[in-house]
Amino acid sequence: MDVGRSPIVDNHDAATLDQSGPLAARPPSPGNAEKASRNGSSSNSSADGHEPHRLVAAKVPVAAYYIAGVALAERFCYFGIMAPLQNYIQNPLHDPLRPGALDLGQSLASLLVNCFNLLMYITPLVGAVVADSYIGRYRTLFWSLCIYIVGATILVLTSLPIALSHGAGIPGVVVAMLAISCGVGGVKATVAPFLAEQCTEQDRRILIDSKGRKVIVDRDVTVELLFNIYYWAVNLGGQSRVATTFIEKDVGFWASFTMSIAALCSAMFVLWMGRRKYVDAKPNGSILPQAGRALGLAVKGGCRLDAAKQDAAMQRFGVSVPWTDTFIEELKIGLVACRALLPFTIYWLCQAQMNTNLISQAASTISYGLPNDLLPNLNSLTVLLTLPLATSLLYPFLRRHRLPLYPLTRIALGFALETLAMAYAATLQHFIYAAPPCYARPLQCPASNAGAVPNHISMFLQIPIFVLEAMGEVFSNPAAYEYAFTKSPKSMKSAVQALFGLTAAGGSLLGLALAPTYGNPRILFFYAGLAAAMGVTTGGFWVVFRGYNRREGEMNRITNGVEGEEDD
Repeated sequence: MDVGRSPIVDNHDAATLDQSGPLAARPPSPGNAEKASRNGSSSNSSADGHEPHRLVAAKVPVAAYYIAGVALAERFCYFGIMAPLQNYIQNPLHDPLRPGALDLGQSLASLLVNCFNLLMYITPLVGAVVADSYIGRYRTLFWSLCIYIVGATILVLTSLPIALSHGAGIPGVVVAMLAISCGVGGVKATVAPFLAEQCTEQDRRILIDSKGRKVIVDRDVTVELLFNIYYWAVNLGGQSRVATTFIEKDVGFWASFTMSIAALCSAMFVLWMGRRKYVDAKPNGSILPQAGRALGLAVKGGCRLDAAKQDAAMQRFGVSVPWTDTFIEELKIGLVACRALLPFTIYWLCQAQMNTNLISQAASTISYGLPNDLLPNLNSLTVLLTLPLATSLLYPFLRRHRLPLYPLTRIALGFALETLAMAYAATLQHFIYAAPPCYARPLQCPASNAGAVPNHISMFLQIPIFVLEAMGEVFSNPAAYEYAFTKSPKSMKSAVQALFGLTAAGGSLLGLALAPTYGNPRILFFYAGLAAAMGVTTGGFWVVFRGYNRREGEMNRITNGVEGEEDD
């Protein structure tokens, strides 16, 4: 394998890939590695002791690209359904300004969309158990896509004009949501770990690149590269929102949903094409029962997990446990990861506004003939443009100046940017209410000509909201997936990823509870409250978890099963 042929690993330093934590996980000298991890450099020196070897990724397996293609097509379908869904449910058929079909109003539409989101973040728990304990990731992914296609087909058939005229729209969207949420749950539980599973590198290897330099092929860097490929794929798939916003307006919702089915069928085909190339770990049963039993012993021992270790359990409770002390140490770190990811509940509530209330906000402004759900497409587009800049320029620059951005730091930065986005949304809502003709009752006063005349303020003033949210996502989302994966035991990675998804379910539950505020003029206070809650969450997160940055290398060594010294 010629590592130098890859532009990613040949033209960038090892620090190009943001892996200050994982890179510190397996050093030749743990003591030196921890110091290196803290200042953002590598401790792997060359023989003369001057120039450090670069840590690079191995060649990406072909199977990983197949799975990334599945992820891209699935997200293309997902966003192709989600982007027009608010308009489909909220607005009436033949609205002169906005596309619609079911005419259920903003509050009920937002309620249904939040319920849909809630289901899609709960079902991955079931998918994780099925994949880990029974049929494996490949089969779980395959059958989940089948269920997904059934749900999307129901949505297409019941959104046809003849079906809407016979009252099939409302029951059709409900049944479709149930089926789609089951399919999405299975996909979410399997596709990301299945992609990372294709990395078969175990030990570091020293190679000579095309420029004659010694480089170290590292598993952690390879896994991180695979997650970057995954994250890029899903954001590229998110660009389907651009097409669907125009199709729903100019052709019909059925055409938008049909495009989503086509994407799902292509995902199924790509998955099948690579079936002989995949590394698919055999299901070995879930360790969640053991984890639950260990937590029970910890509670009996004064809420200390050390009480569940082998010797302690025998001495204090007279029981012999089937797990090792290493399992307990891994469980400790996994619980730290779960605690650190819990604040994402508020973050997801804020992000959910892109597909619900911010679309309704745009509907009350001048759209210049453009769809009112067009601007949310700026989110994934901004991610696609700024993520490589952060990865290849910002993070290496900061590391060279000994200011590495650890995952927890990046999460805090993402939270701060989300706070600014919600504060801006509240400010914009204030100016919408200050604009004629309807002021605090957009589209609801006689001067609006039955909703045909919006308040005199431009829809494009929403742009900073989606740009700020996307920049926050660049920092926080990859860091969260990385933290969930690297800080969870090998036998619990799917479970921790699924638990991370539950934070989004919590955000949807909060959205359901706050549904009565989704209307004019209360929505202004809703946005202001979101900004305040996100600000408090950001500050609290940093105060509580910033100390774990100092243990990044130690925690990675434990979860990777590598012997090493304790942190200084």
